[in-house]
Amino acid sequence: MSDNISTPLLLQIYTKRVRCDYDLSQQIGINLNKTVINAQLEFLIHIGKLVIFENQEIIASKVVSMFKDRKLINIMVISKTQSGKTGSMCATIKYYLEDSSNLIPIENIYIITGLSSCEWKEQTKERMPECIQKRVFHRCELPITFVDEIKDKKNILIIMDEIQVAAKKGQTIYKTFQNAGILNKSNLYKNDIKIIEYTATPDGTIYDLMKWNDASDKILAVVGDGYISSFDLLQMGRVKQYKELCSYQKDTSDVDDKEVFKNIQEIKNDIDKYTNPLYHIIRTKNGQEQFLTIQNFKKIFNIETNNFITYDGESEIKDINETLKIKPQKHTFIFIKELLRCAKTLKKDFIGILYDRYSKNPDDTTIIQGLVGRDTGYDNNGLSICYTNVNSIERYEELWNSEFNDKTIKWNSKTTNYTNGILSGKNTFNDPHDYDGFSVENDDNDKIKEPVIKKFKTQEEAKEYYIRELKEIMKGRGPNKIKPNNDGYYEATIRSKKQIYSCSEIFCERNHGLSKNNYRFYPCYEVINDISTLQWWFIHY
Repeated sequence: MSDNISTPLLLQIYTKRVRCDYDLSQQIGINLNKTVINAQLEFLIHIGKLVIFENQEIIASKVVSMFKDRKLINIMVISKTQSGKTGSMCATIKYYLEDSSNLIPIENIYIITGLSSCEWKEQTKERMPECIQKRVFHRCELPITFVDEIKDKKNILIIMDEIQVAAKKGQTIYKTFQNAGILNKSNLYKNDIKIIEYTATPDGTIYDLMKWNDASDKILAVVGDGYISSFDLLQMGRVKQYKELCSYQKDTSDVDDKEVFKNIQEIKNDIDKYTNPLYHIIRTKNGQEQFLTIQNFKKIFNIETNNFITYDGESEIKDINETLKIKPQKHTFIFIKELLRCAKTLKKDFIGILYDRYSKNPDDTTIIQGLVGRDTGYDNNGLSICYTNVNSIERYEELWNSEFNDKTIKWNSKTTNYTNGILSGKNTFNDPHDYDGFSVENDDNDKIKEPVIKKFKTQEEAKEYYIRELKEIMKGRGPNKIKPNNDGYYEATIRSKKQIYSCSEIFCERNHGLSKNNYRFYPCYEVINDISTLQWWFIHY
């Protein structure tokens, strides 16, 4: 039986995915192919090219269970960098095929990415069953090859990797979906198209996807035992704030190297603590600035006792892991540009320092997916130190802990917008406004919600207000008593930073951490260094 609603063809409205019917012969063929793909998965596991862990099986089980709701079209799986996305994808394919209620031809399963990377394609293919490999596509293959494959098919499973790449309206993913007829809710339902989006950094795509209401959902993937995240590295003291390593400016010939050499000396101080030679990966700027960065290092590090090599599109090194797996005889600096970002897995046994390219206004996603992201995973060597933007890691942890629901956290990326303290998606391919058939009203969650701010002279007055106005609603005891520091000042804690705050600073953070049934209570000062200007702010919606 089909799930179609009985209405005239021209007026057909689909409210859920329509089940595709197969005759007996087709069903036998599909089931035989299930046996083949399961055998190929077992073989990959046997030869060590694929490992599927328990936490990945849990993710797969959740995805398959959620797709039983035929209103659901798109599931986003958010998993931390190097936590095993490929294993999760394979487990999902395996679990989906094993579920007797899911009858899908193998040739209708696709794995795609907006990355333009032959390396990603080859790395993904070698971890996938042979019968899936020819339907693994990266960016340049999407507009024609992928579109031609799927545009007349029904009952399709599309697994998308690194969905934060090429994610803006008008870019490759959007154009591909447009040409394939996917930017249409009715077509998605009618043709039983299921999409799974994988990423560590969803950026604005998640805020747009969550506007699909009952047609979308998300999963935060729990990591397995032994996983080391970027925040773990920070807590261990193995992440440091990066700095400028090349003071060259294109618009001036005036170069002040004093600060740069001080920054490189800081690296040397760390390297001198290692008992054995290691590889040290330094991301540089392009052109002349790469050359000058290398020269700066050679002024601090002895060229006789250290090796210096480059890894970029013009170098002789084709796969950096072929170098990294060999124990170095000397400390070896590998200067890279425009490589080793998302999706690349590094052999970490002999890695010492990783240093990302300094930027005054860093893209948070670039940071998380950069060298610190390459150093995460289950195989961290316990020695490495990464120089990167510390604030990006702290904000990412806040987003993760809020399950990406806290829109007061400022996140700088190509597809996010942060206006008046509210984070939202910006022109992504998930925006339902660009899909025919979605009824999208103005999203109240994206509107600026101005909280109530009550100001008091004492803590006692604030607590009386809580008891009188809010206790019954919020079902709590009200604010705990705050004690002054040794200097007599009262401190507040915002985003894990405990300090003395001015009233203007608290006002800027007024939306932080607020939800319908909670409040924030802060001491602050009209004049930061005048103890007599103390105010107590009670903030709630």
